[in-house]
Amino acid sequence: MITYRPISLDDHDAQPLSDEAWSDGYPFVERMLHDWKSGANRFDGPGERLIGAFDDGKLIGFCGLNRDPYLSENAGRIRHLYVSLSHRHRGIARALEARTLDGAEAWFPRIRLRATPQSRKFYERLGFVPVDEPEATHSKSLR
Repeated sequence: MITYRPISLDDHDAQPLSDEAWSDGYPFVERMLHDWKSGANRFDGPGERLIGAFDDGKLIGFCGLNRDPYLSENAGRIRHLYVSLSHRHRGIARALEARTLDGAEAWFPRIRLRATPQSRKFYERLGFVPVDEPEATHSKSLR
């Protein structure tokens, strides 16, 4: 059974997911771990969060929400959505995104992200629309 909850990377070993993501061509997970350890991004600002997905207590994915650092306006930014290879195509990424954005409208009127070519259609199915904005490929209005 897959469960979801807010996490701290101090309490969970995300290195196996980072190693897998790196070999799968997604270095952003390693960057997330580095930023967490250095304190550069701990998903602890107002409205920010990091949600983990667990299978039998083992961390199998995560999705973060930050204030968008590239804008002066108040907006959120989806960061570091990743699901292990062995758990893909089971709705886990969709559930992570939904849980990450649950209640986010109280903090952010819209959410931006930078999709990879492989993830563009996924985000569009979740209601994100393509945008021509610096540092973002998609946006979603929450209000």
